[in-house]
Amino acid sequence: MTTYQLYLQTKGINKRNVTFSHLMAAFLLIIMGAVSFVIIALLGQTKAAAPEADAMLYKSVSAIYIAAGIVLLALTIGMNKRIVQKKNSTILRVIEVAMLLPVCVFCINKAWYVPAAFSGIGILGIIYAFYYENAAEKPSIITINEEGIAIPNHRTSFISWDKVLRLIVRHRILTIEVNGNKLFQLDLSADQNLEVTDIETFALEQIKSNKKIIKNDW
Repeated sequence: MTTYQLYLQTKGINKRNVTFSHLMAAFLLIIMGAVSFVIIALLGQTKAAAPEADAMLYKSVSAIYIAAGIVLLALTIGMNKRIVQKKNSTILRVIEVAMLLPVCVFCINKAWYVPAAFSGIGILGIIYAFYYENAAEKPSIITINEEGIAIPNHRTSFISWDKVLRLIVRHRILTIEVNGNKLFQLDLSADQNLEVTDIETFALEQIKSNKKIIKNDW
């Protein structure tokens, strides 16, 4: 079976989204650390106060989280061009998860479900951001064969030849005209050698061979 594969131009990572996600992680660390520090300080004046050694430990950990959040905030703002690079962003993602995961586990163990939920949501958000950053750089490949045209990650994932009216490749743009006055235009990656004549000839042959013949019976 004759098959042609065309690489679509990758959308790339939205740097604003990367920056925003790191800022949210920084603010989450600061807020969680500050809130826990204040609560421990207030409980210290009541009968529900934790032992002095435990209270000092909790305050120290809270201060570390506040400091970590401030450092992350400063790095994200002051070194933004480096932070949004994939390698550096991934390192920060690992650090952010490593900071939030112990909090989540500890809070679940203590049945403190509200802070556990906040830290858990933060972890899920970081994991999603990591997945988004990697998925955005993966190439999408259009497959053209005798069955039709397969377009990944598109609202119309497959187009059979009997619906295609025309297929052309011009200036690194794949144009597909289909029934119902619909037109698909897809940007192709520049890092590939396109067999334009062969692709268009193959498409024309498939369009002709799959063209519906309308019979007038009246």
